Amino acid sequence: MFAILLAAVLAQAPVAPVEPGPPPDAGVPEAAPPVPLSALPPATHELFKRIEGRVAQVRIIERRSGTRSSIGSAFFVSAAGHAVTNYHVVSDVVIHPEDYSAELVLRGTSEPVPVRLIDVDVVHDLAVIQMGTPVTDFFALEDREPPQGARLFAMGNPRDLGTTIVEGTYNGLIQDALYERLHFSGAINPGMSGGPTLTGEGRVVGVNVATMGNQVGFLVPVRYARELLARALQAKETDAQALLATVRTQLLDNQQRLTERLLEAPPPKHSLGSYHVPGRWSPFLKCWGDTPHDPEVPYTVTNYQCSSEEDIYVSSNHRTGVVAFLHQHATSQKLGALRFSALYSALFAQDPDAVEATRQDVTNYRCKSEFVDVGGLPVRAALCLRAYRKFPGLYDVVLRAATLNAGTSGVDTSLTLAGFTADNGRRIARRYLEALSWTK
Repeated sequence: MFAILLAAVLAQAPVAPVEPGPPPDAGVPEAAPPVPLSALPPATHELFKRIEGRVAQVRIIERRSGTRSSIGSAFFVSAAGHAVTNYHVVSDVVIHPEDYSAELVLRGTSEPVPVRLIDVDVVHDLAVIQMGTPVTDFFALEDREPPQGARLFAMGNPRDLGTTIVEGTYNGLIQDALYERLHFSGAINPGMSGGPTLTGEGRVVGVNVATMGNQVGFLVPVRYARELLARALQAKETDAQALLATVRTQLLDNQQRLTERLLEAPPPKHSLGSYHVPGRWSPFLKCWGDTPHDPEVPYTVTNYQCSSEEDIYVSSNHRTGVVAFLHQHATSQKLGALRFSALYSALFAQDPDAVEATRQDVTNYRCKSEFVDVGGLPVRAALCLRAYRKFPGLYDVVLRAATLNAGTSGVDTSLTLAGFTADNGRRIARRYLEALSWTK
């Protein structure tokens, strides 16, 4: 009624004369045309109401106690009840299937539904699980990336508080990352792992995987979820041994890719005192340096280290897929050769930072030490390997080396490779040693 009266009043109102505006070339910018209402994203509550049933909580159940040991999120991607989550959410089921099982808690229900693990992508931290019953509502996986700055919505079950939706912004691929991740400016909290991040139209563009806090979140690009789902839809019955074999194959393929990438060219030389050492070998390595200053110490040790900032999650106690190295340049004008030798030996005896693993995951290191000549530079070197128990053919490889050409200076260096074959580890270590030289 109000609209009818308003129209009548406007129809009777006198029309004010139109003032002539500036000519077209007067430099006054024209206002942008209004955005059609149909082009605007829906209100967050409208989107949530429409798709909330497509997201579920994943519970990992410890069989002996009969209760949950961890939680995460998942989202349905097929009418047959397939759902995508993170590998790290269900890793206990892969590594210890005799001790753990998985179940889903659907929104609006309290009775959990058992699920089976169909396929995994350990390198990109993804898994596909499936219920025994079909679903009527599921997500479409987007086939293209959104534009930079696009408004996105992350969903999941943070800290067991129920299904949550979080608004954020798409900021593209992380530059120079070893394993592809998308940067999402929004709060992805513990328990949201494995949940979807989607557009206002409800199409998934990424899978929640990690956070650094302060509205810095990370997503797995959706194309990897599409590839995994395509395999899962064709998969036959999979047992625990088959899943372990799948993880092993993926880790072997990944280390081969890294080996080829590192051996494409020799490492660049970086100056450290009177030596050249391997520098930033690949863009995925981040490098840092430091020299502690203590006037009471009669020697100087300058550190230069490079490492990949990402790794592969195998289990809660085991990481792999790491490349890292550390150089320590020691020198002294105050210590004599004998005292400096004792200091230098102590540096060489230090263990490098080990990649996380337990005795259930890996064997003890076995080392071989020898004196080698690197382009006329005498070097003491030790190569150490420890084998993966569940994934035959994979090792953590550590090279320790120290130059022996000077009485009161030298470079102690270590290279750490996690999850490589013995042959590839030796090839990379050999190329690494070849980059050592003395500049005097």
